[in-house]
Amino acid sequence: MRGLEDWVKREVLKTLLRIKRSEEWSLTKLSEEANMPVEVVKNVLMEVADFVTVKDDAISIAGCGKVQIAVLCLNLGADPSYISRHLDWREFEGFTATIVDAYGYAVYKNYRFKSVNRRWEIDVLAIKKPVLLCLNCKHFLKQRWASLRKAALEELERAEALKQALPRLKLESKPSEGWKILPALVTLIAPKSKVYDKIPIVRITELGNFLEELALYTDSLRFLQV
Repeated sequence: MRGLEDWVKREVLKTLLRIKRSEEWSLTKLSEEANMPVEVVKNVLMEVADFVTVKDDAISIAGCGKVQIAVLCLNLGADPSYISRHLDWREFEGFTATIVDAYGYAVYKNYRFKSVNRRWEIDVLAIKKPVLLCLNCKHFLKQRWASLRKAALEELERAEALKQALPRLKLESKPSEGWKILPALVTLIAPKSKVYDKIPIVRITELGNFLEELALYTDSLRFLQV
């Protein structure tokens, strides 16, 4: 996205994120809410025409468009917590997956598998040798610590089930001896503690740093050896 100042694009795109699935905004409303002239808003929308359309003055966003807008906002310096607040839980999972993908992981969203005589689902399964991340995305503006503790232990259970099922799963990278599985939570709000029972609880704003520094935590987190 070139031509316009980055801060102008960012403010218009941030405002676009506020449009809910059930709402329909006009160009005029978007202009007023973003505090930008209509012509400026039109220019920004032209640059995202692949997933945002304007017809008869009504703005519509494609199914995956909000996640793409979220990524653009992030690249333009918007606060990740602001972005996440304006995504629903499905979009939040997609946003999480997009961040992890940017760090070189092969990503599987809503990954389903069978193990221990039942079906399991992992919100985001991310793989980059020698690590498999089992990420449970918690998109709540209010979250009790007891609920997060329970969710962390449930994700550990999913990770253990994944470990048992690995030999028969068809994944892009075939994990083998020496690989490690790490269960983790990704949250919208800052948790009371960043770790519970050696299971990391990572706020979305800190996910990038967590991924960059993951190798430093090998001895302090609940890695399951494959």
